[in-house]
Amino acid sequence: MRSLTFIIRFQTAQFKLHFQKLARRTYLIPPPSAVAGIFGAILGVSRSDLKRFCKEQNILTGAELRNLEGYYVTLSRILKFDRDDKSVIKLLKEWLLREPKGKRTLSDVYRDILGLYPLKESEELFKPEYKFAIAGRDQIIKEGLRRIRDLDFKYDIFGGNDYHFVDYIGDACEAFLIKSREGRGYCPVEDVQGISAQEYNIITNTNYLSKNPTNLPLVIFAPIGPEMKSFMFVYKTNIITKSEKIAVQDRESTIFIFDPCRCLVP
Repeated sequence: MRSLTFIIRFQTAQFKLHFQKLARRTYLIPPPSAVAGIFGAILGVSRSDLKRFCKEQNILTGAELRNLEGYYVTLSRILKFDRDDKSVIKLLKEWLLREPKGKRTLSDVYRDILGLYPLKESEELFKPEYKFAIAGRDQIIKEGLRRIRDLDFKYDIFGGNDYHFVDYIGDACEAFLIKSREGRGYCPVEDVQGISAQEYNIITNTNYLSKNPTNLPLVIFAPIGPEMKSFMFVYKTNIITKSEKIAVQDRESTIFIFDPCRCLVP
Protein backbone atom coordinates (compact mmCIF):
# COMPACT_ATOMS: atom_id res chain seq x y z
CA MET A 1 0.00 0.00 0.00
CA ARG A 2 1.17 3.51 -0.90
CA SER A 3 -0.42 6.93 -0.51
CA LEU A 4 -0.44 10.36 -2.11
CA THR A 5 -1.73 13.87 -1.51
CA PHE A 6 -2.54 16.68 -3.91
CA ILE A 7 -4.10 20.15 -3.85
CA ILE A 8 -7.34 20.93 -5.67
CA ARG A 9 -9.17 24.27 -5.71
CA PHE A 10 -12.55 24.86 -7.31
CA GLN A 11 -14.02 28.14 -8.55
CA THR A 12 -17.26 27.01 -6.90
CA ALA A 13 -18.32 23.66 -5.49
CA GLN A 14 -21.27 21.76 -4.11
CA PHE A 15 -20.95 18.28 -2.62
CA LYS A 16 -24.64 17.64 -2.07
CA LEU A 17 -26.06 15.76 0.88
CA HIS A 18 -27.37 12.68 -0.91
CA PHE A 19 -30.69 12.42 0.93
CA GLN A 20 -31.95 15.92 0.03
CA LYS A 21 -33.82 16.91 -3.13
CA LEU A 22 -35.42 20.35 -3.25
CA ALA A 23 -33.03 21.89 -0.69
CA ARG A 24 -29.50 21.12 -1.86
CA ARG A 25 -27.22 21.41 1.19
CA THR A 26 -23.50 20.88 0.72
CA TYR A 27 -20.85 19.09 2.73
CA LEU A 28 -18.09 21.45 3.83
CA ILE A 29 -15.53 18.88 2.63
CA PRO A 30 -16.14 16.22 -0.04
CA PRO A 31 -16.80 12.88 1.72
CA PRO A 32 -14.67 9.78 0.98
CA SER A 33 -16.96 8.69 -1.86
CA ALA A 34 -16.61 12.07 -3.64
CA VAL A 35 -12.83 12.05 -3.26
CA ALA A 36 -12.75 8.51 -4.67
CA GLY A 37 -14.99 9.61 -7.55
CA ILE A 38 -12.63 12.45 -8.51
CA PHE A 39 -9.59 10.17 -8.26
CA GLY A 40 -11.43 7.58 -10.35
CA ALA A 41 -12.25 10.22 -12.99
CA ILE A 42 -8.55 11.07 -13.23
CA LEU A 43 -7.75 7.40 -13.83
CA GLY A 44 -10.67 6.76 -16.18
CA VAL A 45 -12.92 4.79 -13.81
CA SER A 46 -16.61 5.19 -14.63
CA ARG A 47 -19.13 5.96 -11.91
CA SER A 48 -20.81 2.58 -12.31
CA ASP A 49 -17.46 0.82 -11.85
CA LEU A 50 -16.21 2.94 -8.93
CA LYS A 51 -17.18 0.55 -6.12
CA ARG A 52 -15.52 -2.44 -7.76
CA PHE A 53 -12.40 -0.36 -8.46
CA CYS A 54 -12.13 0.83 -4.85
CA LYS A 55 -12.52 -2.69 -3.49
CA GLU A 56 -9.98 -4.24 -5.87
CA GLN A 57 -7.40 -1.49 -5.34
CA ASN A 58 -7.93 -1.17 -1.55
CA ILE A 59 -8.68 2.53 -1.98
CA LEU A 60 -8.97 4.70 1.15
CA THR A 61 -9.71 8.41 0.84
CA GLY A 62 -10.03 11.62 2.83
CA ALA A 63 -9.58 15.38 2.52
CA GLU A 64 -8.91 18.53 4.49
CA LEU A 65 -10.24 22.01 3.79
CA ARG A 66 -7.27 24.38 3.45
CA ASN A 67 -9.08 27.58 2.53
CA LEU A 68 -12.60 28.85 1.86
CA GLU A 69 -13.26 32.30 0.39
CA GLY A 70 -17.03 32.30 0.66
CA TYR A 71 -20.36 30.56 0.98
CA TYR A 72 -23.66 31.48 -0.65
CA VAL A 73 -27.20 30.23 -1.18
CA THR A 74 -29.09 30.52 -4.45
CA LEU A 75 -32.88 30.38 -4.67
CA SER A 76 -34.60 29.56 -7.95
CA ARG A 77 -38.01 28.61 -9.28
CA ILE A 78 -38.92 27.30 -12.70
CA LEU A 79 -42.62 28.16 -12.58
CA LYS A 80 -43.93 31.65 -13.23
CA PHE A 81 -44.18 33.93 -10.17
CA ASP A 82 -47.63 35.20 -9.26
CA ARG A 83 -46.23 38.62 -8.29
CA ASP A 84 -43.77 41.14 -9.73
CA ASP A 85 -40.03 40.59 -9.42
CA LYS A 86 -39.46 43.46 -6.95
CA SER A 87 -41.91 42.06 -4.41
CA VAL A 88 -40.36 38.59 -4.78
CA ILE A 89 -36.86 39.94 -4.15
CA LYS A 90 -38.11 41.88 -1.12
CA LEU A 91 -39.78 38.77 0.28
CA LEU A 92 -36.67 36.63 -0.22
CA LYS A 93 -34.51 39.23 1.58
CA GLU A 94 -36.93 39.26 4.51
CA TRP A 95 -36.71 35.48 4.77
CA LEU A 96 -32.94 35.09 4.30
CA LEU A 97 -32.08 37.93 6.71
CA ARG A 98 -34.87 36.94 9.12
CA GLU A 99 -35.91 40.62 9.19
CA PRO A 100 -39.65 41.08 8.48
CA LYS A 101 -40.68 44.62 7.51
CA GLY A 102 -43.27 46.75 9.26
CA LYS A 103 -45.74 44.84 11.44
CA ARG A 104 -45.06 41.55 9.66
CA THR A 105 -43.75 38.62 11.67
CA LEU A 106 -41.50 35.75 10.58
CA SER A 107 -44.64 33.62 10.47
CA ASP A 108 -46.13 36.01 7.92
CA VAL A 109 -42.96 35.88 5.84
CA TYR A 110 -42.83 32.08 6.07
CA ARG A 111 -46.45 31.81 4.89
CA ASP A 112 -45.67 34.02 1.90
CA ILE A 113 -42.51 32.01 1.15
CA LEU A 114 -44.57 28.83 1.05
CA GLY A 115 -46.69 30.50 -1.62
CA LEU A 116 -43.64 30.64 -3.89
CA TYR A 117 -43.05 26.88 -3.88
CA PRO A 118 -41.72 24.94 -5.63
CA LEU A 119 -38.60 26.91 -4.65
CA LYS A 120 -35.16 25.37 -5.04
CA GLU A 121 -32.57 26.32 -2.41
CA SER A 122 -28.95 25.49 -3.21
CA GLU A 123 -25.87 25.97 -1.01
CA GLU A 124 -22.54 26.46 -2.77
CA LEU A 125 -18.94 27.07 -1.72
CA PHE A 126 -16.81 29.82 -3.26
CA LYS A 127 -13.19 28.96 -4.06
CA PRO A 128 -12.78 26.09 -1.60
CA GLU A 129 -9.26 24.66 -1.59
CA TYR A 130 -8.69 21.09 -0.43
CA LYS A 131 -5.87 18.67 0.05
CA PHE A 132 -6.98 15.20 -1.00
CA ALA A 133 -5.39 12.15 0.61
CA ILE A 134 -5.59 8.75 -1.09
CA ALA A 135 -4.12 5.33 -0.31
CA GLY A 136 -4.22 2.17 -2.39
CA ARG A 137 -2.23 -0.52 -4.10
CA ASP A 138 1.28 0.54 -5.19
CA GLN A 139 0.70 0.59 -8.94
CA ILE A 140 -2.54 2.58 -8.83
CA ILE A 141 -0.99 5.26 -6.58
CA LYS A 142 2.03 5.45 -8.87
CA GLU A 143 -0.28 5.90 -11.85
CA GLY A 144 -2.32 8.52 -9.97
CA LEU A 145 0.82 10.52 -9.19
CA ARG A 146 1.86 10.48 -12.83
CA ARG A 147 -1.53 11.54 -14.15
CA ILE A 148 -1.93 14.40 -11.67
CA ARG A 149 1.59 15.71 -12.31
CA ASP A 150 1.09 15.51 -16.08
CA LEU A 151 -2.56 16.70 -15.94
CA ASP A 152 -3.35 13.59 -17.95
CA PHE A 153 -6.97 13.01 -16.92
CA LYS A 154 -9.33 10.53 -18.57
CA TYR A 155 -12.48 12.44 -17.54
CA ASP A 156 -13.10 16.08 -16.69
CA ILE A 157 -13.01 17.04 -13.00
CA PHE A 158 -15.76 19.12 -11.39
CA GLY A 159 -16.63 20.34 -7.91
CA GLY A 160 -19.73 18.19 -7.57
CA ASN A 161 -21.64 19.25 -10.74
CA ASP A 162 -20.49 20.00 -14.27
CA TYR A 163 -20.89 23.77 -13.76
CA HIS A 164 -18.46 23.87 -10.79
CA PHE A 165 -15.05 24.20 -12.43
CA VAL A 166 -11.54 23.43 -11.20
CA ASP A 167 -9.40 26.51 -10.59
CA TYR A 168 -6.17 24.67 -9.75
CA ILE A 169 -4.94 21.11 -9.31
CA GLY A 170 -1.38 20.02 -8.57
CA ASP A 171 1.35 19.66 -5.93
CA ALA A 172 0.97 15.89 -6.04
CA CYS A 173 3.42 14.06 -3.81
CA GLU A 174 3.88 10.63 -2.32
CA ALA A 175 3.02 10.50 1.37
CA PHE A 176 3.23 8.13 4.33
CA LEU A 177 0.48 5.78 5.47
CA ILE A 178 0.36 5.91 9.27
CA LYS A 179 -1.89 5.41 12.29
CA SER A 180 -2.66 8.51 14.33
CA ARG A 181 -4.99 9.83 17.00
CA GLU A 182 -4.78 13.35 15.57
CA GLY A 183 -5.59 14.46 12.05
CA ARG A 184 -7.59 16.79 9.80
CA GLY A 185 -10.62 16.49 7.58
CA TYR A 186 -13.46 14.46 9.07
CA CYS A 187 -14.19 11.49 11.29
CA PRO A 188 -17.22 9.56 12.60
CA VAL A 189 -18.60 11.35 15.65
CA GLU A 190 -18.55 8.12 17.67
CA ASP A 191 -14.75 7.97 17.31
CA VAL A 192 -14.05 11.59 18.29
CA GLN A 193 -12.59 12.50 21.66
CA GLY A 194 -12.15 16.22 20.98
CA ILE A 195 -10.40 18.82 18.85
CA SER A 196 -7.08 20.58 19.40
CA ALA A 197 -8.33 24.19 19.22
CA GLN A 198 -8.93 26.16 22.41
CA GLU A 199 -11.42 28.50 20.71
CA TYR A 200 -13.79 27.30 17.99
CA ASN A 201 -17.34 27.51 16.64
CA ILE A 202 -19.61 24.48 16.53
CA ILE A 203 -21.99 24.84 13.56
CA THR A 204 -25.09 22.72 13.07
CA ASN A 205 -26.18 24.41 9.83
CA THR A 206 -23.90 25.68 7.05
CA ASN A 207 -26.31 28.60 6.54
CA TYR A 208 -24.45 30.20 9.48
CA LEU A 209 -21.44 30.78 7.24
CA SER A 210 -23.26 33.25 4.95
CA LYS A 211 -24.07 35.62 7.83
CA ASN A 212 -21.22 35.11 10.29
CA PRO A 213 -17.81 35.09 8.61
CA THR A 214 -15.19 34.00 11.11
CA ASN A 215 -11.52 33.14 11.33
CA LEU A 216 -12.10 30.77 14.22
CA PRO A 217 -11.89 27.03 13.63
CA LEU A 218 -15.19 25.49 12.54
CA VAL A 219 -16.78 22.20 13.53
CA ILE A 220 -19.74 21.00 11.43
CA PHE A 221 -21.76 17.78 11.65
CA ALA A 222 -23.43 15.93 8.78
CA PRO A 223 -24.55 12.36 7.97
CA ILE A 224 -22.69 10.33 5.34
CA GLY A 225 -23.60 7.26 3.31
CA PRO A 226 -26.63 4.95 3.19
CA GLU A 227 -26.38 4.30 6.94
CA MET A 228 -26.53 8.07 7.59
CA LYS A 229 -23.54 7.84 9.91
CA SER A 230 -22.84 11.16 11.65
CA PHE A 231 -19.43 12.66 10.82
CA MET A 232 -17.59 15.63 12.26
CA PHE A 233 -16.03 17.99 9.67
CA VAL A 234 -13.40 20.49 10.83
CA TYR A 235 -11.68 23.55 9.39
CA LYS A 236 -8.48 25.08 10.81
CA THR A 237 -8.17 22.54 13.59
CA ASN A 238 -7.26 18.90 14.21
CA ILE A 239 -9.55 16.10 15.32
CA ILE A 240 -8.41 14.01 18.28
CA THR A 241 -9.79 10.46 18.21
CA LYS A 242 -10.37 7.91 20.96
CA SER A 243 -8.03 5.41 19.30
CA GLU A 244 -5.56 5.36 16.44
CA LYS A 245 -7.03 5.72 12.93
CA ILE A 246 -5.51 5.24 9.50
CA ALA A 247 -4.19 8.51 8.09
CA VAL A 248 -2.04 9.89 5.29
CA GLN A 249 0.81 12.17 6.32
CA ASP A 250 2.93 14.46 4.16
CA ARG A 251 5.26 17.31 5.13
CA GLU A 252 2.35 19.60 6.05
CA SER A 253 -0.68 17.55 7.02
CA THR A 254 -2.05 14.44 8.65
CA ILE A 255 -5.42 13.55 7.09
CA PHE A 256 -7.74 10.75 8.20
CA ILE A 257 -8.80 8.37 5.42
CA PHE A 258 -11.75 5.96 5.14
CA ASP A 259 -13.23 3.24 2.98
CA PRO A 260 -15.26 5.09 0.29
CA CYS A 261 -17.35 2.01 -0.47
CA ARG A 262 -19.15 2.42 2.85
CA CYS A 263 -20.13 5.96 1.82
CA LEU A 264 -21.36 5.19 -1.69
CA VAL A 265 -25.11 5.44 -2.05
CA PRO A 266 -26.77 2.86 -4.38
